[in-house]
Amino acid sequence: MSADDPRSRPAALDVDLADEVEAVLARALGERRAELAHIAPEAAGLVDVLERYLSGGKLLRPRFCFWGGVAVRVPDPEDRRRLWTLGAAIELVQAAALLHDDVIDHSPTRRGRPAVHVAAALEHRRRSLRGDSDDHGIGVAIVLGDMALAWAGQLADEAFDVDGGSAARRQFDLLRTEVMTGQYLDILHQAGGYDSRPDAEDAALAVIRWKTVPYTVLRPLLMGAALQGAGERLLADLADYAEAAGRGFQLRDDLLGVVGDERTTGKSASGDILEGKRTVLLARAEAAADPAQRAILDAAIGRADASEVEVAAVRGILRDTGAVRAVAGMVEADGRRALEVLARSQDISPAARDGLAALARSATTLEGIAVE
Repeated sequence: MSADDPRSRPAALDVDLADEVEAVLARALGERRAELAHIAPEAAGLVDVLERYLSGGKLLRPRFCFWGGVAVRVPDPEDRRRLWTLGAAIELVQAAALLHDDVIDHSPTRRGRPAVHVAAALEHRRRSLRGDSDDHGIGVAIVLGDMALAWAGQLADEAFDVDGGSAARRQFDLLRTEVMTGQYLDILHQAGGYDSRPDAEDAALAVIRWKTVPYTVLRPLLMGAALQGAGERLLADLADYAEAAGRGFQLRDDLLGVVGDERTTGKSASGDILEGKRTVLLARAEAAADPAQRAILDAAIGRADASEVEVAAVRGILRDTGAVRAVAGMVEADGRRALEVLARSQDISPAARDGLAALARSATTLEGIAVE
């Protein structure tokens, strides 16, 4: 395929990304399955569980990795192979984080299917195995998450055999460290123990900065760019873009978790209330609530058995205090800021601007969110 062939242009290659990343994952997981089969057939079955868990994802992070590479130059076939490989490795990191997150948050489902710890507990009951079924399910999910994280490192190593490999490896190492540290800060904030950030909104923003931004946008983007030999000025521009797009992405997700249209988003609009998720949205509402509203919030937030009436009352307070509108404004501002970075940068390649702009708009759209 020549450089002038339309099929070699970035937009066309992005269309192929899902198939390419899935092919890399299938090959890598096939190798892991063979390794585990030498240990025990039951162990090999864990790979099947992970493959099902990975299916249905939007591949947002591999796309940021790809467009980070394009920001330097249009990738040739070998560049593309490395970028697809890194994208697949990032998907495995995400799987590890989500497997553990589902356990921590007691989430019953993931992508419309039973979460792994739930499915493993159901299988334990079906087979009448010894011990507590729920404990068994949690153990399976933790082990599988650990495996996914280890396998992510093995797969990423295949892409670091170029001049920019050491810089890209550093970004990959930071991704893994930051997402797990951000997860810890999230747990600590939920428990009211994030003492170095006593302000609730500031703490919630810090969790976003270290849990969501690095592994969703920042590190995938910089990883792809570093692999292609990006200079410091380009990396700085991409980091500015990532901070805005990544924060807007999470703030939007927080809105979806409370006032999103479940029919179009597929995300529960009650889960965050029942879980008591300590978001910027909740911090804004609590700060603006009058005593009566605060009493309603205190009585319902974080109560798994809260009624639909109580959940609706909380949702009404989030709107009436202006919290929903304020956070929606933050999402829109972050989207504009990401696009402004693309417009002013003298180093991001013209080929990458449209792709990164489309990703920023997708990450910060308010479609499916009932702001008023």
